[in-house]
Amino acid sequence: MRVTSQQRSRVVPALGVAVVAIVGLGLAGCAGGSDGGADGDQTTITLATWRTEDTTLWETEVIPVFEAEHPDIKVVYQPTDTNDYNATIQASVDGGTAADLIMCRPFDVNRAWIADGYFDDLSGLDAVGTFSDTALAAWTDDAGTPYCVPTASVLAGFYYNKAIFEELGLEIPTTMEEFYGVLDAVKENGTYAPIALGSADGWQLAYNVLYSLGPNYWKGEDGRLGLIDGTQKLTDPDFVDAFQATADLIPYLPEGYQSLSYEDMMQLFTLGQAAILPDGSWDITAATSTGLDVGVFAAPVVNEGDQRYQQEMPDMAIGLSASSKNKEAAAEFLEWLGTPEFQQLYVNKLPGFFSMGTEPVTYDNKLAQEFADLKIDALLTPRLALDRLSAGQPPLDDDIWAVLQTMFNDGVTAEEATTTLQTNLDSWYVPAE
Repeated sequence: MRVTSQQRSRVVPALGVAVVAIVGLGLAGCAGGSDGGADGDQTTITLATWRTEDTTLWETEVIPVFEAEHPDIKVVYQPTDTNDYNATIQASVDGGTAADLIMCRPFDVNRAWIADGYFDDLSGLDAVGTFSDTALAAWTDDAGTPYCVPTASVLAGFYYNKAIFEELGLEIPTTMEEFYGVLDAVKENGTYAPIALGSADGWQLAYNVLYSLGPNYWKGEDGRLGLIDGTQKLTDPDFVDAFQATADLIPYLPEGYQSLSYEDMMQLFTLGQAAILPDGSWDITAATSTGLDVGVFAAPVVNEGDQRYQQEMPDMAIGLSASSKNKEAAAEFLEWLGTPEFQQLYVNKLPGFFSMGTEPVTYDNKLAQEFADLKIDALLTPRLALDRLSAGQPPLDDDIWAVLQTMFNDGVTAEEATTTLQTNLDSWYVPAE
């Protein structure tokens, strides 16, 4: 799953890949009409989404459940390739052909769409009450008004090969000292790469390493919100230490790591040649594709007894198009998204994606349940730079990708890296008073 910072959150001009799917223009007529059903009129609503890979899932597993309970409503799933999604959504809204329901990107992209009037206010929807304020925050306006119903989040952690750990007598590390001890033991053995990690793709150095280890240094939301309100800076010791902890992994990387891509990392791990793989829950299926006995552990805390922080990234939500001609039917679908029935169904049909609702759900996939358990006793925090801090140029998220690569490939120090990042952020970002 190759992503870019744009893909994960911002608007087209500020990203290279932040996009979601929308209604195909040729099907736009369906969005505003209805067709006759056996027992009367049947309203057709369209759902724009960037999840092209989930088309069969939605069309054969999810939508039929809703339609069976709502025979007067037909739902048409309209995916657009993720690289074209933002532009397509914007063009459809401007051209008056927007879908009834639009899958929402988190934070800055969606906030811009809210400001431009793409969505209806959903504060009167019962479904909204089934989510915490934290879960809703990625899809609200500056005043906290909700505009999308959360669908799923993703988590990040460290996959590990259980057979290698057993062979070398290794324990799951819970502190950074123990983590480096595990890496040292694997390196000393010499049979396996300690960690399947390369620097050819800057995004994964951020999303799967820094944003996993870092919250335990900058204390999750304290640090993230501190950057947003200006009370903290990337040059503060906690952030510098987080970047240093990331750079401290370099001695444990495979030979030639500078050219090792995200896909190469997964192959190295699934072929049993590496003990640990830092990655996201979205790759559960890939990580277990060769039959390895795989487990997952959380980013270790800095010192024993410290509060643990867990990266949980709001990934998908669905909003009601302000221009929809079928708002009543679309609202019924949104209400269904807030039910445990939908959430239980969705997360088990799509292992690695997690419910954000307040009602507990169970996960049939064993590794998905292990990922979900990482949230126990942890304070949750989204990725560091996607909320407000990447709405200008250069976007902080993209800038972090690039700077991390200079640390891994060119020997740039943590102090130099964070100074560059803060200087670039100061060039355009003014914290709200």
